[in-house]
Amino acid sequence: MKHRGLRIALIIIVLLIAAYAAAGWFFSSQIIDAPTQSLADAAAEGDTPADFGLPEPENITIDTGEVTLAGWLFQNPRHGDCGVMFLHGFRGTRYHVLNWAPLFWKRGCDILAYDHRGHGDSTPAFHTYGFYEKEDALAALDWFAGRTGLERPQIGVFGVSYGAATALQMAPLTPDIAFVGADSAYSELDEILGFQARQMFPTLTPLLLPAALRIAEFRAHFEVRAVAPERSITEVRVPVLLIHSLTDEYTAPSHSEDIYANSDHSRTELHLTDWGAPHGRSIITDPVAYAEIFDRFLARFAPDFGLPPAP
Repeated sequence: MKHRGLRIALIIIVLLIAAYAAAGWFFSSQIIDAPTQSLADAAAEGDTPADFGLPEPENITIDTGEVTLAGWLFQNPRHGDCGVMFLHGFRGTRYHVLNWAPLFWKRGCDILAYDHRGHGDSTPAFHTYGFYEKEDALAALDWFAGRTGLERPQIGVFGVSYGAATALQMAPLTPDIAFVGADSAYSELDEILGFQARQMFPTLTPLLLPAALRIAEFRAHFEVRAVAPERSITEVRVPVLLIHSLTDEYTAPSHSEDIYANSDHSRTELHLTDWGAPHGRSIITDPVAYAEIFDRFLARFAPDFGLPPAP
């Protein structure tokens, strides 16, 4: 009888461990393998490059050596001798950075916009929030420079949300680019994942998130703690513009404040918009004021970047 009770207890323990591991695996998939929007679905939403004053793009691919990135190249007929590379947000596609393109198209800049690994038409892959994506961005930057003939000091990088965090993590590897623009970045991956998990599963998060993170690291071969734009910014040597809405409920503005606190303030600006915009939508809420922020930033830190904007 005693042995039977012990066996039952062991079975229960094994089942509990198995259930915990299964739950951790499930939640790890929400972190590194969440469903993303297809390029076709993004196109069906209605906005096209033409809606933003852009010509028909050239469809391009970039072989990073590990994945193939699919994207668009827009070559500007005004020849402003400048270029901007755009990095979109989590689960989105290159379509979702078109709102920002006119800021630089008016300056005569060429534009590169591509789908992150595991997004859009790029190679399916786990999402690592900048851990590997920063290397992809570096490869894309080299491709962009080679294709357009631009030097790195003539190229800026702009990202929103997931793309903003990726741009900030890439920046220490590219000390010679013109600037980095980061709208609605997160400061640390574990912090933003913890916050968002608590919003969805307030009771289960303290129990399951640690396991989910460790399993995600094992499956995707990356380190969650290494994804920290607030630490990356300490090594950045180029001008940085941080923008964040004060009413962002998805990624609190304190994330950009923390990044700014660790930055070199002589070449970093932080703008917290009070326009009532949701996450990553300040430019849609007040495009004129947003453009003024960017124009002032470039006038201060990169006055020779592209053609002068139209008055």
